[in-house]
Amino acid sequence: MSLDPVIPTIDLSSDSPEKQAQVIKDALGSVGFFAVLNGGPKVEDIDALFEYSKDFFALPMEEKEKFLAGPSGSGYTKLLSQALGEGKRDHKETFSYGKYCGIEEQPMPNPFSVPDTIALQTIRRFYKDCHEVSEKLMELFAQALELPEDHFRQSHSFGLNTAMSLIHYPSLDMEGKKQLGEKDIRAGAHRDWGTLTLLFQSTNPSLPAQPGLEVYLPKSAIYKATKSSLAAKTTLESKDHNSASTDSYYTIDSDGYEWHPAPVPPRGGFLVNVGLAMELWSSGIYKATLHRVGFPNSISSHSETEQDEKEEAGLVDRYSLAFFVQPDDNVELNPILPGGKIDYTKKAITSGELFNTKLKESMDRSKNIPIPDKSE
Repeated sequence: MSLDPVIPTIDLSSDSPEKQAQVIKDALGSVGFFAVLNGGPKVEDIDALFEYSKDFFALPMEEKEKFLAGPSGSGYTKLLSQALGEGKRDHKETFSYGKYCGIEEQPMPNPFSVPDTIALQTIRRFYKDCHEVSEKLMELFAQALELPEDHFRQSHSFGLNTAMSLIHYPSLDMEGKKQLGEKDIRAGAHRDWGTLTLLFQSTNPSLPAQPGLEVYLPKSAIYKATKSSLAAKTTLESKDHNSASTDSYYTIDSDGYEWHPAPVPPRGGFLVNVGLAMELWSSGIYKATLHRVGFPNSISSHSETEQDEKEEAGLVDRYSLAFFVQPDDNVELNPILPGGKIDYTKKAITSGELFNTKLKESMDRSKNIPIPDKSE
């Protein structure tokens, strides 16, 4: 099953390990993203965490500010205080959990503040299940590069550098929407920093998934994949009929890049992409791809009345969950050579050096972008 002709899908319950590894290698060598079905956290835990996320972000600001993120990035990050992309303000707020959770207790807000509550048990179980499926994926990453299966996995201690984030992109009424400028975006164009990221989007009817995630890809990759998918479909539907070549649909210029909307996997599924640490580690075989979350340009509807109601309401809230897998701080990202050999000839940057540099850059960028006076 493929959710999107451009971004491939693997099924951890039915595909063979050899097929999974090959699909991953092809995907990460071209578009940098793939989707996963039937693996990872329980569906019930994913749904519950989206509800808990909604509860947390609904708290008064003075309550959320008691848990502001420190140097490690764990805790609450306020709206507009980070700029992942150049020259953009990120209209999102986050709560990050899990970095160092294996060695120290992180202060937790409601609804996670009371020990042994269902909410706290859920976020801990979700973190553990994400860690376990990320280990499985890293083994497949290694298999595809002819490396021992523990080559990447052994560099990721449980509860040390890896963290998860509850992410909220707040709603905007029509007045707020009108005040958006060129510097405003929900999450600016960026590459992740670590080994890999698991991204979950709500498919619960009470918190429907919102569009917006886009991946910056070569036009040639988009059109080649789409053409191949259309050709296969045409062959199946027209075996006994004469049909025009699909080439006629793809005569446009395919040079350059464009933003491709990422699919929303079905309930329980998630997207995976790699970060700069893995790109360096793999000598660029696995690509850290630019991606962003934009404001929807339009809201589809089935009637003029429904459209009027949605326009009057502006933009609705968007929620996502991200699990950022980061190697231990002291891990040197020695590049991999063909045939599974490792290049030790030059001193490589460490995971900690890379993470701290990128975190500081994102925070410093936000300070250099003036926030306009809304009263003007």
